[in-house]
Amino acid sequence: MNPGGSGALLGLFASLGVLILVSGLSRTRKPSLLEQISPYIPPSSQMRVLHRRRPGQLDLVVELIAPLLPKKSNSRKLEERLARAGKSSIDSYRIEQALAVGFGAAAGLLLSFFALASGSSPLIVLVLVAVGAVMGGLYWDQRLSREIAQRGKRIAQQLPAVAELLAFAVAAGESPVVAIERVSHTMGGELAAEFAYALAEIRGGLSIESALRGVSDRAGNSDVERFIDGVLLAIDRGTPLAEVLRSQAADARAVDRRHLLELAGKKDVAMLIPVVFFILPTVVLVALFPGIQGLKLMVS
Repeated sequence: MNPGGSGALLGLFASLGVLILVSGLSRTRKPSLLEQISPYIPPSSQMRVLHRRRPGQLDLVVELIAPLLPKKSNSRKLEERLARAGKSSIDSYRIEQALAVGFGAAAGLLLSFFALASGSSPLIVLVLVAVGAVMGGLYWDQRLSREIAQRGKRIAQQLPAVAELLAFAVAAGESPVVAIERVSHTMGGELAAEFAYALAEIRGGLSIESALRGVSDRAGNSDVERFIDGVLLAIDRGTPLAEVLRSQAADARAVDRRHLLELAGKKDVAMLIPVVFFILPTVVLVALFPGIQGLKLMVS
């Protein structure tokens, strides 16, 4: 067997060994608390929020590589961005970003082969690989920013319904904690999941103010922040909470209507493009065609 075939065969065996090792870790890992008690006690929704999913293959890879990752003290900002995007693991994000950098470098290397074939300088290899790696890292960072923006928009759309349900629950005589529990059990979506997480923190001993501040920080939306500030101010000053929540719900509905009007205005301007460049010329041609044919007949 030639050296190339031997190298490919060794690489194949090494890849299979890594896959077997990663798949075997899922059977040898220590079970979580939720998995230990689930056969005896049905887990509540708060426990499911704290343990949202079973660890996958990427999580097992993270457990292997996490000790090798550099520990940075300035990762607080990244933690906040990941929380606003609905993610929690910095190590997973770093590994995904490293993969994006690797794919960018591989794309740059592939382009450099074509450049070398056309007679370019060998220095182009380093340049294209470096540019590809940087572009891959920037793309993954921009992807995280888009996820944060999209999640913020979804949370803003869910805020009016959540505010109204909280207002109805408090007006019916329920306490704020019970009203939050009703919202987390009744509704779905990112905002309801954040309230469920806050409820789990409150039952774990955290104050209601800190738990609601956490909802505001993780939501990353100014409307939710104003809503939480109004609720906490009413609780602090002893203002009737039902009236405050009804006012907050009305304000959230007004903000939602304003956003819809703004979106409709943008779509209205965008719809002018096909009307002016496609529909209007067709109508003009249909209107002018009989006249042009009549002139041709008169001239002939």
